[in-house]
Amino acid sequence: MASAVLPLVEGGRPLGVIVLDFREPHHFTPDERHFLQTLAVHCALALDRAQLASNLEKQVQDRTAELEAFVRFAEAADGETNVLALARRAMDVLTLLFPGCTSAYYDLEDGQWRVKVYTSDLEAQPDLLASIKAGMPLDTPVFAQPMQTGQPVFVDGWDPQKEHFAHTESYQSVATFPLMVGGTIQAMFALGIKDIPRWSGHHQAVFRSVGRSLRLALERTETARQLAAQNAELLARTQALEGFAALTHELGLTSDPGVLIGQAVALVRSLLPPGYVIFWQVQGGQWRATAQRGDVGNPELQAAIDAGFPVGQVPSLDLPYQTREPLFQDHYDPARDVAPELVEHVSTVATLPVLVNGEVMGIFNAPLFGLRPWSAADQAVLKTTVHSLGLALERAEQARQVTAQRDLLQASNEELEAFTYSVSHDLRTPVRHIVSFGDLLRRSLPEPLDDKAERYLGIIRTAADTLNTLIDGMLDVSRASRQLLKAEQVELDRVFGAVRHEVGVALPQRQIDWQVGALPTVTGDAGLLRRVVTALVDNAVKYTRGRDRAVIEVWAEDRGQSWAVLVRDNGVGFNPQYGDRLFTMFQRLHRQEDFEGPAVSLANARRIVARHGGTMTAEGQPGVGATFGFVLPKASP
Repeated sequence: MASAVLPLVEGGRPLGVIVLDFREPHHFTPDERHFLQTLAVHCALALDRAQLASNLEKQVQDRTAELEAFVRFAEAADGETNVLALARRAMDVLTLLFPGCTSAYYDLEDGQWRVKVYTSDLEAQPDLLASIKAGMPLDTPVFAQPMQTGQPVFVDGWDPQKEHFAHTESYQSVATFPLMVGGTIQAMFALGIKDIPRWSGHHQAVFRSVGRSLRLALERTETARQLAAQNAELLARTQALEGFAALTHELGLTSDPGVLIGQAVALVRSLLPPGYVIFWQVQGGQWRATAQRGDVGNPELQAAIDAGFPVGQVPSLDLPYQTREPLFQDHYDPARDVAPELVEHVSTVATLPVLVNGEVMGIFNAPLFGLRPWSAADQAVLKTTVHSLGLALERAEQARQVTAQRDLLQASNEELEAFTYSVSHDLRTPVRHIVSFGDLLRRSLPEPLDDKAERYLGIIRTAADTLNTLIDGMLDVSRASRQLLKAEQVELDRVFGAVRHEVGVALPQRQIDWQVGALPTVTGDAGLLRRVVTALVDNAVKYTRGRDRAVIEVWAEDRGQSWAVLVRDNGVGFNPQYGDRLFTMFQRLHRQEDFEGPAVSLANARRIVARHGGTMTAEGQPGVGATFGFVLPKASP
């Protein structure tokens, strides 16, 4: 009996053995030996290729499963905003890639790393689980290093004593990935492996990819939270502004601060959770509730509120009054201000000063019954409302002052007009006596009169005539001020044409170059506006009479909400330094000997234009000429 043993070896690696048994004794020839050796070589090559193919197929299958798991994780990470849910998915992927691994997600809380999500295998390690649940110190090396660098850390050959991490003797390699938002590390993802002592480049890349996905999810979560907070704040501000728009509408109906404060208190009460709102003011050294909405939840507390509290003994009211800054108390202390048994049902309190013209007018107080921190949206509602209330109260005070000033001015004008009318009438009689007795005196004296007597009597007559002219001017101003306005459409083209015609009849010898443009139709009292036009034209005609060629231009300018009507002349002009005198009664910029008249027409014109809601204008230069005009608002469509 004979046998042959053929070892199968490839690349120095034993792959197997081929044994040939013969029933009869056999002597192997050199050719047979060569054949068997060649067969062994080919069998070894075939077996090696088969094993390589099997290994490659397994690697492909493993990588395919790995890729499929990672693709599913990447798809989930793309839109996930719940970072804890995504951390669980990441743990599933890592468990597939590293069978038997342990992974955990930590948040930074109260100066420690506290685990939030972890793989189920930690339940079989109670000591380790209890340790990480209790919180890991910040100086734990595997956490401290990524905190300093902001980069993931990969630890080969894990040493629990060196790493100050108890109950981790079963692990050979560990990695941590810092999760950063806005430049600040907020969480940490950790992975521990028990059967791989060193991190390969491929394994590091996989862990980095998972960590980056978690970081993006955390960023999306924070962005979504910020957007939600911003939207809530915007909604709160919108609600507050919409509600306060109705409140500020009251300014057009009343200037009573109590009405505005009451509606602001009611508005805030309607926008906040259960509680009550009070507006406090200092009266006689006491805090007094001048407006309230909502039941305070305790009859004895209501009685105390009605009685008032001493100033200086209620910090929730005193502090905002002193600092002029809002005070938001998320956890109200019942013993802070009043007897604790009265306010033990109050959980949160906000107090805000209401500033009017820079001074604290009162304190806006909003206590709530439920446990509810003051969110940004809540604070926005209160701050917006209180700020708007302060502005509304300022406008109300300004409106009240304007009304008081207007009433006072109207009363003064009425008294002045009555005085002017009375004085002008009372002066008529003595002036008539002066003129009459002057004439009688002249007739009683022997003829002819000497030059001195003639001059004296002439001065008396001239002074009386001048006084009559002044009285006429005063009466004209008084009548124009007292006359009721009759609103109608006034065609200024016709008015100026009529006044020009009167000038031509009265002064036929004057040579005037009239340059009149198109003039608008305005709303006003036709008779009174004609007086204004007459005053402007007479003024231009008077002060150009020294010119060889008088030029008077008339035109209108459309200024959007108003019409400006202007009259320019090339007369003597005036010094603009004294232009404010032009519209004052009896004020002159030229000698009466040079330009006669009572100097009341422009003052009367200004009163008339003011009654129409307009203004007078004047520009000029000495020796160059002047431009006078009036501006009237356009009628509403």
